Amino acid sequence: MPLKTLVKAGNITNLSDARYFAGMGVDLLGFSVVEGTPHYMEPKLYQEIRGWVTGPSMVAEIYGLRRKEDLERILEDYKPDYVELSPAELKLFETLPLSFILRVDPGDVPTQASLQPSYLLQRHDTAVASPYPSLLSIETKEDLERALHDPIMKGIALNGSAEIRPGLKDFDALAAILEELDAD
Repeated sequence: MPLKTLVKAGNITNLSDARYFAGMGVDLLGFSVVEGTPHYMEPKLYQEIRGWVTGPSMVAEIYGLRRKEDLERILEDYKPDYVELSPAELKLFETLPLSFILRVDPGDVPTQASLQPSYLLQRHDTAVASPYPSLLSIETKEDLERALHDPIMKGIALNGSAEIRPGLKDFDALAAILEELDAD
């Protein structure tokens, strides 16, 4: 299903979310890949999920990374298309081997950076203008309506959630947002 704008789905922890988002035409799927962080996904499960979905680019969410050397292992184990990080993790690097998404708070928005993000990830209700394309983080259909009228928006960002039990999930809230974005 083609969508009206670019969509990133993050914090994915299960196959149900990954397959649902891929089937709905989401562009980017994000997975927490730093051991010991919330929503951490082991490499084996990530690779199994990756084998089940086609279409979206994969994003390694590296929030909480403490040593730049750990990124090499992550890239080898997960083979992502992008990394997603905050200014705290970005400070570890002089260069990054992949395109990246930088999650920022209003006071953190770079005007110029030595490392150029592909996208900034900002909350829809506190987003500020930047020279970089912005993905606006939303949670509801009402948030979407406001985000779609924001001139800085390049796309939106959603989050996955836990399954009720394996294979059982309520997608109603996400469906309302994604159906609103259906370009057909």
